Amino acid sequence: RMAGLHHSQGAVRPGEWNATIGTTLVIKGTTIEPTVDPLGRIYNHRHPQGFWMPGAASNTGAAWISAWYPERDLAELDRLAAAVIPTGELTYPLIGTGERFPFISTTATGFGSDGPDEIVRYTAALEGVAYLERMAFDLVEALSGERVEAISTAGGGSAGDTWLRIRANVLDRPVRKVRNANAATGAAMIAASGCWYPGLIEAV
Repeated sequence: RMAGLHHSQGAVRPGEWNATIGTTLVIKGTTIEPTVDPLGRIYNHRHPQGFWMPGAASNTGAAWISAWYPERDLAELDRLAAAVIPTGELTYPLIGTGERFPFISTTATGFGSDGPDEIVRYTAALEGVAYLERMAFDLVEALSGERVEAISTAGGGSAGDTWLRIRANVLDRPVRKVRNANAATGAAMIAASGCWYPGLIEAV
Protein backbone atom coordinates (compact mmCIF):
# COMPACT_ATOMS: atom_id res chain seq x y z
CA ARG A 1 0.00 0.00 0.00
CA MET A 2 2.74 2.49 0.94
CA ALA A 3 4.66 1.67 -2.25
CA GLY A 4 1.51 2.40 -4.23
CA LEU A 5 1.10 5.74 -2.50
CA HIS A 6 4.74 6.60 -3.14
CA HIS A 7 4.41 5.96 -6.86
CA SER A 8 1.04 7.68 -7.26
CA GLN A 9 2.59 10.82 -5.79
CA GLY A 10 5.18 11.15 -8.53
CA ALA A 11 8.50 10.78 -6.70
CA VAL A 12 10.04 8.09 -8.90
CA ARG A 13 13.01 9.83 -10.56
CA PRO A 14 16.23 10.79 -8.74
CA GLY A 15 15.79 14.26 -7.29
CA GLU A 16 12.02 13.93 -6.95
CA TRP A 17 10.46 13.81 -3.49
CA ASN A 18 7.04 13.71 -1.94
CA ALA A 19 5.86 15.23 1.32
CA THR A 20 2.50 14.08 2.66
CA ILE A 21 1.15 16.17 5.51
CA GLY A 22 -1.59 14.28 7.28
CA THR A 23 -1.58 13.60 11.00
CA THR A 24 2.20 13.45 10.61
CA LEU A 25 4.68 14.70 8.02
CA VAL A 26 5.97 11.85 5.83
CA ILE A 27 8.63 12.34 3.18
CA LYS A 28 9.68 9.86 0.49
CA GLY A 29 11.91 10.29 -2.50
CA THR A 30 14.20 8.73 -5.07
CA THR A 31 17.98 8.87 -4.97
CA ILE A 32 20.76 7.29 -6.99
CA GLU A 33 22.43 5.83 -3.90
CA PRO A 34 20.94 4.79 -0.55
CA THR A 35 20.76 7.60 2.00
CA VAL A 36 22.81 6.46 4.97
CA ASP A 37 21.75 8.03 8.26
CA PRO A 38 23.94 7.11 11.26
CA LEU A 39 21.02 7.96 13.58
CA GLY A 40 18.55 5.73 11.78
CA ARG A 41 16.00 8.45 11.03
CA ILE A 42 15.83 7.55 7.34
CA TYR A 43 15.08 4.14 5.85
CA ASN A 44 15.65 2.97 2.26
CA HIS A 45 13.67 0.77 -0.10
CA ARG A 46 14.97 -0.50 -3.44
CA HIS A 47 13.58 1.16 -6.57
CA PRO A 48 12.49 -1.32 -9.30
CA GLN A 49 14.81 0.38 -11.81
CA GLY A 50 17.92 0.24 -9.64
CA PHE A 51 17.64 3.50 -7.69
CA TRP A 52 16.76 3.90 -4.01
CA MET A 53 13.65 5.22 -2.26
CA PRO A 54 14.51 6.78 1.11
CA GLY A 55 11.79 7.87 3.50
CA ALA A 56 11.20 9.24 6.97
CA ALA A 57 8.38 10.55 9.15
CA SER A 58 8.02 13.34 11.67
CA ASN A 59 5.63 13.32 14.61
CA THR A 60 4.62 16.80 13.49
CA GLY A 61 2.11 17.33 10.71
CA ALA A 62 -1.46 18.61 10.68
CA ALA A 63 -2.80 17.00 13.85
CA TRP A 64 -2.62 20.37 15.58
CA ILE A 65 -5.33 21.79 13.29
CA SER A 66 -8.14 19.58 14.59
CA ALA A 67 -6.76 19.81 18.14
CA TRP A 68 -6.48 23.61 18.22
CA TYR A 69 -9.18 24.64 15.75
CA PRO A 70 -12.03 22.11 16.06
CA GLU A 71 -15.13 22.76 14.00
CA ARG A 72 -13.56 25.75 12.22
CA ASP A 73 -13.95 26.45 8.52
CA LEU A 74 -10.46 25.58 7.31
CA ALA A 75 -11.03 27.18 3.90
CA GLU A 76 -11.79 30.47 5.66
CA LEU A 77 -8.74 30.15 7.90
CA ASP A 78 -6.59 29.50 4.85
CA ARG A 79 -8.00 32.58 3.10
CA LEU A 80 -7.41 34.80 6.12
CA ALA A 81 -3.91 33.43 6.61
CA ALA A 82 -2.92 34.68 3.17
CA ALA A 83 -3.15 38.25 4.44
CA VAL A 84 -0.64 37.84 7.29
CA ILE A 85 2.26 35.88 5.74
CA PRO A 86 5.04 36.00 6.72
CA THR A 87 4.11 36.34 10.39
CA GLY A 88 7.58 36.72 11.86
CA GLU A 89 6.56 34.26 14.59
CA LEU A 90 8.14 30.91 15.45
CA THR A 91 5.89 27.95 16.13
CA TYR A 92 6.60 24.23 16.47
CA PRO A 93 3.10 22.70 16.47
CA LEU A 94 3.92 19.32 17.96
CA ILE A 95 1.01 17.49 19.58
CA GLY A 96 2.21 15.28 22.39
CA THR A 97 5.81 14.64 23.38
CA GLY A 98 8.72 13.36 21.33
CA GLU A 99 10.09 13.78 17.81
CA ARG A 100 11.71 11.30 15.39
CA PHE A 101 12.54 13.36 12.29
CA PRO A 102 14.34 15.49 11.26
CA PHE A 103 15.77 15.25 14.77
CA ILE A 104 15.30 12.67 17.50
CA SER A 105 14.15 13.73 20.94
CA THR A 106 12.03 11.78 23.37
CA THR A 107 11.33 14.96 25.33
CA ALA A 108 10.53 17.39 22.49
CA THR A 109 7.45 19.53 23.10
CA GLY A 110 5.70 22.04 20.92
CA PHE A 111 5.78 25.79 21.31
CA GLY A 112 4.14 28.67 19.52
CA SER A 113 2.91 32.18 19.28
CA ASP A 114 0.75 33.19 22.23
CA GLY A 115 -0.32 36.54 20.81
CA PRO A 116 -3.97 37.62 20.77
CA ASP A 117 -4.48 37.35 17.00
CA GLU A 118 -5.91 33.91 16.21
CA ILE A 119 -5.14 34.13 12.49
CA VAL A 120 -1.50 35.00 13.17
CA ARG A 121 -1.24 32.04 15.56
CA TYR A 122 -2.79 29.73 12.97
CA THR A 123 -0.58 31.01 10.15
CA ALA A 124 2.56 30.77 12.30
CA ALA A 125 1.79 27.08 12.83
CA LEU A 126 1.49 26.58 9.07
CA GLU A 127 4.87 28.25 8.71
CA GLY A 128 6.30 26.12 11.51
CA VAL A 129 5.52 22.89 9.66
CA ALA A 130 7.07 24.37 6.51
CA TYR A 131 10.27 25.19 8.43
CA LEU A 132 10.37 21.63 9.76
CA GLU A 133 9.90 20.35 6.22
CA ARG A 134 12.80 22.55 5.09
CA MET A 135 14.97 21.09 7.86
CA ALA A 136 13.99 17.60 6.67
CA PHE A 137 14.98 18.19 3.06
CA ASP A 138 18.18 20.01 4.04
CA LEU A 139 19.08 16.94 6.10
CA VAL A 140 18.28 14.63 3.18
CA GLU A 141 20.59 16.62 0.92
CA ALA A 142 23.37 16.67 3.51
CA LEU A 143 23.19 12.90 4.08
CA SER A 144 22.65 11.82 0.47
CA GLY A 145 24.84 14.35 -1.31
CA GLU A 146 22.06 14.58 -3.89
CA ARG A 147 19.85 17.56 -4.74
CA VAL A 148 16.14 17.62 -3.89
CA GLU A 149 14.92 19.11 -7.16
CA ALA A 150 11.14 19.15 -6.75
CA ILE A 151 8.53 18.11 -4.21
CA SER A 152 5.08 16.70 -4.88
CA THR A 153 2.58 16.85 -2.09
CA ALA A 154 -0.65 15.34 -0.84
CA GLY A 155 -2.67 15.14 2.35
CA GLY A 156 -4.19 17.96 4.37
CA GLY A 157 -1.11 20.09 3.88
CA SER A 158 -1.91 20.41 0.19
CA ALA A 159 -5.58 21.31 0.60
CA GLY A 160 -5.17 25.06 1.01
CA ASP A 161 -3.46 27.41 -1.43
CA THR A 162 -1.95 29.51 1.37
CA TRP A 163 -0.17 26.58 2.98
CA LEU A 164 1.12 25.51 -0.44
CA ARG A 165 2.43 29.03 -1.02
CA ILE A 166 4.11 29.11 2.39
CA ARG A 167 5.77 25.77 1.79
CA ALA A 168 6.99 26.67 -1.71
CA ASN A 169 8.48 29.91 -0.38
CA VAL A 170 10.19 28.24 2.58
CA LEU A 171 11.42 25.23 0.60
CA ASP A 172 12.52 27.41 -2.36
CA ARG A 173 11.66 24.55 -4.69
CA PRO A 174 8.70 23.69 -6.93
CA VAL A 175 5.85 22.16 -4.91
CA ARG A 176 3.41 20.17 -7.03
CA LYS A 177 -0.05 19.23 -5.80
CA VAL A 178 -0.85 15.63 -6.73
CA ARG A 179 -4.21 14.98 -8.38
CA ASN A 180 -4.70 11.25 -7.74
CA ALA A 181 -2.67 10.52 -4.62
CA ASN A 182 -4.03 7.14 -3.57
CA ALA A 183 -2.78 3.60 -3.22
CA ALA A 184 -5.04 2.26 -5.98
CA THR A 185 -3.59 4.63 -8.58
CA GLY A 186 -0.09 3.71 -7.45
CA ALA A 187 -0.86 0.00 -7.66
CA ALA A 188 -2.15 0.48 -11.21
CA MET A 189 1.09 2.25 -12.11
CA ILE A 190 3.13 -0.60 -10.67
CA ALA A 191 1.10 -3.14 -12.63
CA ALA A 192 1.38 -1.09 -15.83
CA SER A 193 5.15 -0.83 -15.42
CA GLY A 194 5.38 -4.59 -15.88
CA CYS A 195 3.30 -4.88 -19.03
CA TRP A 196 2.39 -1.67 -20.90
CA TYR A 197 5.56 0.30 -20.10
CA PRO A 198 9.26 -0.60 -19.95
CA GLY A 199 9.59 0.51 -16.34
CA LEU A 200 8.05 2.34 -13.38
CA ILE A 201 9.31 5.80 -14.33
CA GLU A 202 7.66 5.55 -17.74
CA ALA A 203 4.42 4.23 -16.25
CA VAL A 204 4.21 7.06 -13.71
